[in-house]
Amino acid sequence: MPRKVEKSYRCDNPPCIHVVVDSRRKIFKIFLEDYNLIAPIPFERAIAACEDIKSLKSLAENEGFREAVDEEVDMLARKYLGAEPFEEEIET
Repeated sequence: MPRKVEKSYRCDNPPCIHVVVDSRRKIFKIFLEDYNLIAPIPFERAIAACEDIKSLKSLAENEGFREAVDEEVDMLARKYLGAEPFEEEIET
């Protein structure tokens, strides 16, 4: 019988979303990976986010909405999440 190959959860371009399943134990978990942080996401929150994303797809197609870029991302984070953008230190 062929050996089952495990799925790779390597994240080459963070952030990444992983859906990890252990079939033998019949358990799963959704994780958000962003560089050195790996955060578990509750299933119901992931489902709610997927429903919001599906609604956004319709707005983008029918009403001209688009994904924020550059400074717009920082503005949305500040205004709606109360978060400051992360400034990466560049080593020279």
